[in-house]
Amino acid sequence: MTSVETVGSQQSSQAFTVLIPRGLQAAVDGLPAQSRQELLAELFRMAALAHEERGLLPSSAPYTLRLDLAGCQVSVELDPSRSRLTLSGLSRARSLA
Repeated sequence: MTSVETVGSQQSSQAFTVLIPRGLQAAVDGLPAQSRQELLAELFRMAALAHEERGLLPSSAPYTLRLDLAGCQVSVELDPSRSRLTLSGLSRARSLA
């Protein structure tokens, strides 16, 4: 029989998964190489940070973070209960020319 403490420690040690849905994969692939690398690095950095700070994250429901990154507007859904970080939106920022 598994104790509650064991289950809790197993869940808290689970790393966050970074998910890029198929519908957004083409947009990610279409970014310039440097922007794509910066985006992916930031997604994995956020996942690692979420794992480290899991106890500080609200666990009731997923929530969305919006940020400007590598010349793009990015939306990321963070779901602590499923240990998942999902890219949920990506659009290139428009330059004012």
